[in-house]
Amino acid sequence: MDIKPANFVLDANKALILIDWEQSGAPLYTLAPDADGSWDVEEARTGLSLDEGADLVAAKLIYTKYRGPDRENLACGRPKWNVFPIWRDHCPRALEAAGVFSLGRSMLMLLQQVTQSEVEDLGEVVVYWDGEASDILEDWKAVVSSCLDTDPNRRIRLSELVRVWGNAKCNK
Repeated sequence: MDIKPANFVLDANKALILIDWEQSGAPLYTLAPDADGSWDVEEARTGLSLDEGADLVAAKLIYTKYRGPDRENLACGRPKWNVFPIWRDHCPRALEAAGVFSLGRSMLMLLQQVTQSEVEDLGEVVVYWDGEASDILEDWKAVVSSCLDTDPNRRIRLSELVRVWGNAKCNK
């Protein structure tokens, strides 16, 4: 829930390690817009039959704007309606998509070398790569863009993101 650049450190092998596992709030500059507490979600599964009798099950996240009375399950921090524990139990795919977005936003900020003093002013997510980003691999840029897709159904899956970064090679 609290994924942000300030919660990453490098270990002795220069591997990026996520620290600070508190669950008291999410920074608005990395929080997925679909996880801001104003959306409910369910996973719709559709079955497809293949020629040889095998079934393929496809899943799609369906988001519905919440229009009821104010709700709160987080005593301090933001958003006031914390969807993460709810989604963990009832829609893990939505939780994954929100986490991938936060990782993508953090990667974008790290690759663009956004300073901590600039993060609160970032506003909406805009993926851009200026001339100073010419040393960033195109594959990395594509992965970050896929993490930040506005449609959670089109975001890269976490397992694929881990595979890409696990295979990443840095020449510097």
